Order: sequence, then structure tokens, then C-alpha cells
Amino acid sequence: MASLIKTLALILKTRDIGEADRVVVFLTPAAGQVTALAKHARKSRRRYLNCLEPCSLVQVLYREKPQQELAYLESGELVEAFPEVRQKLTSLAAAACLSESALELVGATDNLEELFAALQSALRLLAAGLPSRSLLCSHLVRVLALGGYGPRWQACQICGQTPAGLAWFSPQQGGILCPNCLNQNRGERLYLLHPGTRKLVLAALNLPLQNLARLRFPALAQTETLTLLRGFIRFILGKDLNTLAFLDKVDWS
Repeated sequence: MASLIKTLALILKTRDIGEADRVVVFLTPAAGQVTALAKHARKSRRRYLNCLEPCSLVQVLYREKPQQELAYLESGELVEAFPEVRQKLTSLAAAACLSESALELVGATDNLEELFAALQSALRLLAAGLPSRSLLCSHLVRVLALGGYGPRWQACQICGQTPAGLAWFSPQQGGILCPNCLNQNRGERLYLLHPGTRKLVLAALNLPLQNLARLRFPALAQTETLTLLRGFIRFILGKDLNTLAFLDKVDWS
């Protein structure tokens, strides 16, 4: 028998099918990622009015049936659209990158409520006008960790020592290497990580979510963080995230 579920959801992705229907992928704080069919979504103003745009917070009502791949989206009610996010390319790019990361990387995890809260917080902060690229760094680090893909930043993955200065990030090792162990990891692209960047990354992981808005990544730390995380995600998925590749074309000044 189908179960009827009412919950808050963040819209991650939509895809039109047929003449009127739409497949909607959304994230919920209890069930995680859900893929649902919204019948007549492109024609029904009563059931889905302005609520199926990606990066929107919506109250959804959906049904799930055992052994069926798609849930059925009964209705949606817009809670928060974050229109300011769509008014600037930088904030839209950051929001799209976080949404795609959740779409591609989040599966079964014990941290769904925290992950949902982190994404919702990021959208609200982007809408409030906080620096987009810095906010993307702090929240992408957080989202990866909550999704179960957090790299290990504290100690060298070969010798176990904590580097006092420069370190290098290894996607294959899933963490940092100290200078003494670089020769033991030949044939892989490594990413330079300055001590200040590593300190900021650790703060992004450990600060209470409500304090994350105060964390600022300077330009060098932004570039280092996003470059190595792009390499790490590429290693995990075997492909680039479309939005991470697009970030190179965005003017962040």
C-alpha cells in the first residue's frame, strides 16, 4: 500500500517528460533524496504553483509504493523561493554547485537532517548577499562530509604525522600527505594546500552551522579548496560535476 508523506523538501533537479509531466528530484530531512513524478505539472496551477524550480524550499506531499522506482508527487506548496539567488550569476552558480553535489553524492547517510539544514542555510545566506565563492567553499566541504565523502584533513594518510606547514591533497588517498611522503605517491596529481587553507577547511567542518556564515575564505584559499575538491569529486564519480566545471567561467570579482 502506498504511504502518503508530507515534508519540507529542497528541489534539486527537474526534467520534463511527455507533454505535461515532470520528474522532480528533491531532498528531504528524513528520507533523503526522492525522485517523484509530478503528473500534469506543467499545466496544473493549483497543485504545483511556482514551486518546482531548483533551489526552492517546498512543502511537498508525495506517495511511495514498494518496489516502484518513482514516487508520486501529489502537490507542492512554495515555502521559500530565494529569488535573490537567481539575480546574480555568482550566487546562482554557488547554489547550483551545492545542489548538484547533493544530487550526485548523497545517498544513504545518518546525517540527513544536518545535511538538509546545511543546504537550506547556504541558500538563505546566498540570498542575503554573503560572498558566494567563500560560502561555496565552506558549505561544499560540509556537504561532502555529511554525505559520507569527507576527506581526511588532519594527518598524513601515509605516515600519520600532522604537517606543520605545507601539505598536499591526494584524491586517491582521500586526504592530505606531508612533504616527507610525497615520493611514495607518484603518478597521481596532488593539490597544494597551505596551512591557512587547511585551518579554514577544518573550521568549516567543526564550527556550529549558525556560525559558518562568519567564516571567510580569502582568494587563495578559495582557489585551493575548490580546485582540490573538484579533483576529489572527479576521482569519486569518474566525471566532473557540470557546475564545478562551470565555476571557471564565472567572474567572481
